[in-house]
Amino acid sequence: MTTNTAQVSPPFRQDPRQVSNTLKKTVNFNDAGIASGVAFDNSIPAGAFIIGCWVEVVTVFNAAATNVLVVGTTAAGTNIVAAGDVNEAATGVTVVTRPLGRGLTAAADITPFVTYTQTGTAATTGQAVIVIEFEGGWAS
Repeated sequence: MTTNTAQVSPPFRQDPRQVSNTLKKTVNFNDAGIASGVAFDNSIPAGAFIIGCWVEVVTVFNAAATNVLVVGTTAAGTNIVAAGDVNEAATGVTVVTRPLGRGLTAAADITPFVTYTQTGTAATTGQAVIVIEFEGGWAS
């Protein structure tokens, strides 16, 4: 095992048993860096099969004109949760089917990023929880 080497991305999360794994990120309208994208604390391993993706708006995002919450494999990405997938102005859980399968993880580990942007009068409330469930990352 190599030591004293810098990580390229956060470590991926992988349970050696045949069970599903999850990544969870809670974001608020005023988190530092949220407008340019904040990374999840862990990555999804290469070859993993994404089983599910859910976004719960716990507290509505109340910017006057538009609220856009997206999740992607880059800070500006929308390939996990795109604009319009979630109603940021209403509480509740949204099932997002966009990232399901192996398409996003076929070539490498991926680190999801969450970005929230707004226009009009700035938001004073807003909290969302994003959960991504996946299996494996194994060779088979």
